[in-house]
Amino acid sequence: MKNLLVLLLIGLSLGAKSQEVLSPMSSNPSLYPTNESIKSRGLVADTSVIDSTFIYTYGSLAITDVWDDFSVNKFVQYPPSYTAPNVTSQWFYHLMDQTNSTPEPVNVKYCDSSKSHHDTISVVSGVADTFYYAFTPQQIWINDFSAYPIGGQVVDVYSQCYVLIDSVIDGVPDPTQDTIWYTNEPTYYQDSVHIFFANMNDPNQIWVDNQACHNYRFAIDPWSLGVATFDGVDSTGMPYSFGANNAHGHADVLTSKSINLLGTSNVYLQFLYQSGGHGNMPEVEDSLILEFYQPDSMQWYNQEYQFVLTPEDGWDTCYKAVAVPYLKNGFRFRIRNKASLTGALDHWHIDYVQLYENPLGTVQPFNDLAISYPLNSLLDDYTSVPWDHYQNLANQNEAMLDTGYLHVYNSDATPTNVGSSSMFLEISYDGTVQGTYNLPNPGAIPPWTSNWELGTNEFPFFVAINHTFSAPSNDTMATFDVKINADADVAASNVYTVNDTTYMQQSFKNYYAYDDGSAEKGYGVQGSNSQLAYAFDAYEADTLTGVLMHFVPTVTDVSNYVMLLSVWDDNNGVPGNLLYQDNYFLPHYPQYGGSKNEFKYYEFVNPDYPSVIPVSKKFHVGWEQVESQSLNIGFDENIDRASNIHYNVAGNWITSSLTGSLMIRPVFSTNINYTLRDKEFFEEVVINMYPNPSSDEVNLQGLPTESEVLVYDLSGRAVYSAINQSHLSLGFLESGVYIVNVLDAEGKSIFTEKLIKE
Repeated sequence: MKNLLVLLLIGLSLGAKSQEVLSPMSSNPSLYPTNESIKSRGLVADTSVIDSTFIYTYGSLAITDVWDDFSVNKFVQYPPSYTAPNVTSQWFYHLMDQTNSTPEPVNVKYCDSSKSHHDTISVVSGVADTFYYAFTPQQIWINDFSAYPIGGQVVDVYSQCYVLIDSVIDGVPDPTQDTIWYTNEPTYYQDSVHIFFANMNDPNQIWVDNQACHNYRFAIDPWSLGVATFDGVDSTGMPYSFGANNAHGHADVLTSKSINLLGTSNVYLQFLYQSGGHGNMPEVEDSLILEFYQPDSMQWYNQEYQFVLTPEDGWDTCYKAVAVPYLKNGFRFRIRNKASLTGALDHWHIDYVQLYENPLGTVQPFNDLAISYPLNSLLDDYTSVPWDHYQNLANQNEAMLDTGYLHVYNSDATPTNVGSSSMFLEISYDGTVQGTYNLPNPGAIPPWTSNWELGTNEFPFFVAINHTFSAPSNDTMATFDVKINADADVAASNVYTVNDTTYMQQSFKNYYAYDDGSAEKGYGVQGSNSQLAYAFDAYEADTLTGVLMHFVPTVTDVSNYVMLLSVWDDNNGVPGNLLYQDNYFLPHYPQYGGSKNEFKYYEFVNPDYPSVIPVSKKFHVGWEQVESQSLNIGFDENIDRASNIHYNVAGNWITSSLTGSLMIRPVFSTNINYTLRDKEFFEEVVINMYPNPSSDEVNLQGLPTESEVLVYDLSGRAVYSAINQSHLSLGFLESGVYIVNVLDAEGKSIFTEKLIKE
């Protein structure tokens, strides 16, 4: 088990000499939701909970369907709305007629015999006896809404919801008849639930849950594009046990659909796994677990497979026979992990999952060639630049990547000839192909050979001599679709072609970016009044309007720590004179986003400086911090720009020794300035509510600066309200279902979601 605080303290002590630190993330921004419209996919024993839930049917896969190298998404894509084409629905009613064919009227109310009878109390010489007389019952069918499938039974009920009481004292009846009414609290009343059904029987989708993170960035030297990553955060990117530093246990799970293994023999499950990668290395007790489902017993069984800790860039193979009792229709398998539940820790990555018949009984090569890393950019130095800066270049070829390298992994048994018949680079704009370029055989370019050698290969391709980007002159931004294919001529050595092509988008907006948009860790500087600066060499001199930054949460919430946004000119590669800095009366603070790797926009607010800052081609942006705590800017480990990162803790600027790039993007005053300076462009409101269900504390992540939170019960009555409050204490509410509604500063509803109060 790993305590995140201990990890950070160790990291700080190891980095004490350099004063720069990398910290593991307490959550995974790559998984943050984008306001899913459907949250509930399970059934809970509560009438209100099963209302509006989904019942999914998945069908059964054939053994040949079960192959996934995670180059494409084979996770079940659950319906985005209740009106999706593959969705049907049915209403179920609590009270039905005796034959369970017709619902009772909506306003009907019934009682049981305890609230519907006629009593006579006879008192003789001070001794009372009660004589009970039941009313005439009627029979109805009552459905049970505690679970699905919905069942029910015939029950005796009474429409007379009252008790009549007559008194006879020493043989003399009391002329006044007492009545106890139960009109407002009947035993039975009409209710309904709306159940939705979705057919997910697509053999191209294998996995029924999405807790494991499908990504292209966290593994080191993967064998193909994409992996599934296991850690300690859920499908929304939040820790399973937020704030509980010592929590450890079962975390992510990856579960297959049912598989028909009738008639098969010598079946084996095989997949690759890596521990750590660009994430956090697990400890001995942080394990992977393999489980098989036996259809006859309807039970899951641990396969007791011994997964070992690999080097952070190494891979091992899991190879497990599927025993004869499992060879039935309805077999399933799942991979789980045990980890610290406090954050994005204890990473395992899996690749090339394959279920197949293998009479040889030994591990077989995958016989495949696959692109293993995505392209990041066709520009030489940046992943994105302002469109007008690029257009204004006298020679745009100089900004293009001269030689790019495509990483291809050969998992065949022997080297394979590269060939060149179908290898190409294609660039499109707005659906129109601008250029298609055949990739040459690298065998003519020493030191490369004409073969895909076993393991990782670097395939050089050339951009600058072939292509420059162009778009209509009136466009203020541009996005180009890039496709590159590395198919091989020898089909037997390349049995899967889906992973031979990779895609990217080359975006030109109004900022410069080195990073790929995905944070693997958090970077910061330790020391009071320390400074961090990030160097840029723009295509032209211009004016800055602000800075985009992505901060990642770790064990310490630094969103209240003062950060003086700063801009420097260049002095021989390091920061020189200050061109701008916040003052202590109008500082900035790190802000956490609520959506996937969200950047926040920081404007120049110090009135002692202009609102836009003129800069030369070379400049630096960053901050001076007041406290010693690392502020944890997003750190991209896949693109190395360490030479551009400088920090100052004792009067001298030092170049970073850590491999990676910072998620800091300076924004320029361009032709699209008035569009992109609108905060709504940068800060799409995405609010995440957790935990849900909850017995007391509820958190709202991603609230705008000015907001009002309202909580309603199902009758529409407001039971709670708060202004600018992201932490709700709702322990006083009764158990049940409530509606949480968030209003922005203008009173507009920006978030509505059902809350289950336990």
